[in-house]
Amino acid sequence: MDKIASQADVLVEEVDCLCVGTSIIVSLEAIYQSRKGKKVLMVDRSGTFGGAWKTVEIDGIRDVENAIHYFMPDAKGIKYLGEELKWPIEVSKRKHRYFKIFGGRNVRFKYDSVIGRFFNTAFYSGQTRGFGPTLRHLFKSIYDVTTQPRVPSMYVSSGVAGIIHSMKTLLSGHEIDMRFNTNISKIFFDLKNRTVHCEIGDKTVICNSLILGHGARLPPIESTDGSLELTEKFHYRPAFHLVVEDDYESPSLEVIFSQDRLIKYVHDVTRFSSLSKFPNDKRKVLVFGLHSDVSDSKDLPNELFKKLKNIGFLGKSSRVTASRYSDVILPTLYDEDLYLLKDKFGDLVNILRTESLSLGVGYYADNWKS
Repeated sequence: MDKIASQADVLVEEVDCLCVGTSIIVSLEAIYQSRKGKKVLMVDRSGTFGGAWKTVEIDGIRDVENAIHYFMPDAKGIKYLGEELKWPIEVSKRKHRYFKIFGGRNVRFKYDSVIGRFFNTAFYSGQTRGFGPTLRHLFKSIYDVTTQPRVPSMYVSSGVAGIIHSMKTLLSGHEIDMRFNTNISKIFFDLKNRTVHCEIGDKTVICNSLILGHGARLPPIESTDGSLELTEKFHYRPAFHLVVEDDYESPSLEVIFSQDRLIKYVHDVTRFSSLSKFPNDKRKVLVFGLHSDVSDSKDLPNELFKKLKNIGFLGKSSRVTASRYSDVILPTLYDEDLYLLKDKFGDLVNILRTESLSLGVGYYADNWKS
């Protein structure tokens, strides 16, 4: 009888907080709860830490940014990342906007320059027809650019690899249990006893608070007050990695394309990768943010490569050594989904707005500092 009871105990685990995923913001909340004396468990259906901020390896090059990453302008969030977490925040280096003008020629302006912002606002943001509306739009563009403050693009000088290292170091200083390749198959809210029961493999984890953000993958939810089904919204954000041999020093490290049918952004992320330790290695690793309707094809690597050579991002003698298409599909819960959970289950759910790292950190920085 004692043996049967012991086996039952093994199949039930109790924690204070169960975190869905290991994203940066969820990790910071886990640390905050741990500092308050809570027993915290983090589960991730992936095999690696970091959620959307994990790194990849391509052509033997490690610590490669898996997608286009940069910080949205949020003073409180960026201040917390720099001053509290001691991340080496810097203004993005050699970031430019490229515009296609008459005759198909490309012109380049610094990302945060007055003329670059004017071109983007006047000619590539919003469509107007007729002489009057067009003239008013041009004058409004001039007014907006000259009166609004310059907001530089910012990021960490160590890239995602530095972010992941920092977070793992922080987490290691707390008694937080992390489990990977772990899927939550069922969630039940016991509103009478104020607990949440989650089936994870052959075990039931009972917690007092379920912590989740926009990227949480949730099964159908049951409760003593009925069921609740949230519809995931899928966003297609294909990425592409290109490895090239190139000894040319480009004037740009980051480029925003305007009205290109394939490319939204391209970043040279060589300096963040393991290639930074080998200065004699002439390879560069580039990551593209492509438009959502761009699919993989045998011609895609050469098309992207030619575009970068045509604008002078790569040298004339450069050549491709490796490439990889990533059909990134981001499943997302919207704010209204999170608020619906919060309204229905109260303090049994701790929701985090995680759609942007710097903005999300800004929302909760005051709590985490205390």
